[in-house]
This record gives sequence, C-alpha cells and structure tokens, in this order.
Amino acid sequence: MKPAGRILVIGVGVNGSVCAAALHRAGYDVTVLARGRRLEELQKGGIEIEDPLKGTRTVTQVPVVDHLAPEDIYEYILVIVRKNQVRDLMPVLAQNQSPSVLFMVNTASGPEEWVAALGAKRVMLGFVFAGGRREGSLVRAMRARGHFTPFGEANGAITERVTKLVSILNHAGLKAKAISDMPDWLATHAAMVAPLGMLLLKHGCDTYALARSREDMGRLVDAMRETLAVLRANGRRIVPHSSVLVDVLPRKKRTISAAGRKRIAAAQRARWARVRAAKK
Repeated sequence: MKPAGRILVIGVGVNGSVCAAALHRAGYDVTVLARGRRLEELQKGGIEIEDPLKGTRTVTQVPVVDHLAPEDIYEYILVIVRKNQVRDLMPVLAQNQSPSVLFMVNTASGPEEWVAALGAKRVMLGFVFAGGRREGSLVRAMRARGHFTPFGEANGAITERVTKLVSILNHAGLKAKAISDMPDWLATHAAMVAPLGMLLLKHGCDTYALARSREDMGRLVDAMRETLAVLRANGRRIVPHSSVLVDVLPRKKRTISAAGRKRIAAAQRARWARVRAAKK
C-alpha cells in the first residue's frame, strides 16, 4: 500500500537521483531539493540515469524545490549527501517539523550530533543503494545484485516507521532491510572502506592491480585489523559479524596446510562464539 504522506530527497547526486527516480516511478509522492546548476538541470531535463552495465538510460521528471520551509511537512526526509555537507543542513532540518529524517550518510562517528540537533525521535539511519558518478546532468549508476541495503533507528529498535520505510523502498525496487544495529554497521563499513579506498587510489582504482600486489594486500589486511581494533576499543560492535574474518586472514599470500586450515577454522568458531555471547 502506498503512503499518504510525502517524501523529500535532499541531495540529488548519484544515490539521491536513484532513490527519487525509483520512488517516483513506483507512484510515490516524492520531491527533490536542489540548488544552483543542479536545480536548473532537473527543472529542464529531469533525472537522467544511465546504467553502464545494462546499457539502459531513463529520464524521470520529479518535482523540484529549492528550499525547505519550517511548515513543509513530509512523512520522510531522505538526506543523501556527504558527511561534511550534513552540518550545513542541520539548522534547516531543526526548524522543520517533519517527523522522520533519514540520514543515508557514510559515517564512522555515530548519530549523536544529529540526535542532539533534531531529537532521538526524528533521526533514522540508512545507507545508499548505488555506486557511480555524475557527468554533467547525466548520472551513471550501478546497483549490486542480491544486496539489501540496511536501515534502522539510532537506538536499534525495529519500529513501525522503519518497517514501513523498508516496505516503501522495496516496493520501489530498491532492495532494503531493517536491522537493529545500524550505528555499528555504519561505523564498521566506514572503517573497512577507508584503507581499501586509499590503496585503490594508489593503483588507479584498478582492483586487479591491487590484488596482484602482495605488499599492498598485506598492508590492507593490517589496516583492516587495526580499524576493527579501534572500533572495539571505542565500544563498537563489528557488524556484519562476517567482517571479523579479517582477523584470521593470512598476512601474505601462501599455501595453507591442512593443519593451518584447521587452526583458522577453530579461530573462526571461537570468535563467532564470542560474538554470540556478546549479543546475549
């Protein structure tokens, strides 16, 4: 069932465009907020998205506004911008009284600043659906098959509004799921991606070149282990739990004996047992 309320998307880059276009095509009352040149592009040509893997291109005409007034109430506001852009939006969001502000932002620092500004009852957390880039007015975006993007409350509760949001997104063809540990998931993701991103840049964003470098693959394993240790030291849980397998990855590429495989399997079982015990 489609909601009676409206949805506002703030940030019409790759993921804001993907979300807004999908929601609009599914029949939802969605509006995007944009400014400057991007506002002009959307008013003239709509949201233009190309999937380079499928070879498809779509144009979706979505209503556009250039500001959010205090009296403009939406059922959900989706904030889909870079972390360093969020702070400038907080005064506007604080003055507005829309009940649910969803931050689809890559962050390792947690939602405390947003909760302090907006109140715990208004803040929701999620992640993005696509990877890609903008080339002028054209958005080139790809989505992973079979992957469900997580959403949840800052306090871990699976509330009615989270369940409804996930239903809306799935109805629009955006694969989503509700989880109870969204702050930890975001922190783990940001911490793991940071060293990977730096080493990929070193190799010109060529994943195969990185994979062929034993030295840098060793650095990657070391860096990921260190990030997990920092997260644990700061009271974060590692989510998803499969990420802890980096702790038992070999430091260098080598042939592992049968006895070595047994030791690795035993270490994995022991760590999973600790994870399950910590959740109880």
